[in-house]
Amino acid sequence: MQYSDEELVERYGAGDGESFRMLVERYQDRVYHIVYGIVGNKDEAEDLSQEVFLRVYRFLHRFKGKSRFYTWLYRLTVNVCLSARRKRKNEPGKIFSLADSSKYGDDPGEIELADESFSPLKVLQNREMAEAIKSAINSLSEVLKSTFVLREFEELSYEELTRVLQCSKGTIKSRLSRAREQLRRKIEPYLNGTV
Repeated sequence: MQYSDEELVERYGAGDGESFRMLVERYQDRVYHIVYGIVGNKDEAEDLSQEVFLRVYRFLHRFKGKSRFYTWLYRLTVNVCLSARRKRKNEPGKIFSLADSSKYGDDPGEIELADESFSPLKVLQNREMAEAIKSAINSLSEVLKSTFVLREFEELSYEELTRVLQCSKGTIKSRLSRAREQLRRKIEPYLNGTV
């Protein structure tokens, strides 16, 4: 039987340990991808993902159901990442591969293409573009990067973002606009072929 998140939380609160395992299995990949998108390091993403679920385990009793469970989980995930980044403030930020590694491998340029007429030059240009995009995303402030990653890669709605990031819809739109403008300026030379 497929339980909703809220049913699993309720069952866990009643002493069903299996329900917690089901929540972890349901969200572990999504949490990892969010963490990796923010911190950009596989080992750190694995460690922080585990930290997220340790905090879920410790604080699940505080979840009151005023928001959806995944909104609470995303907020917790972002908080864990931002806390870790603050601890390492002097280290430059990184970002994840733009390709879903489960489908394409670790390198965004290693995407298999059905069209065999695709030239090596075009593949190289695509790799360079992917690196330029990664670099541009890395250059964003933590707040802009988190907002951008959750919206563009996790596809959270504006309403979900307001709950996760605990700010107004106008603030979310402003952050996304600033992030997109900064990214556009940084990758424009690649789009215009002037690099």
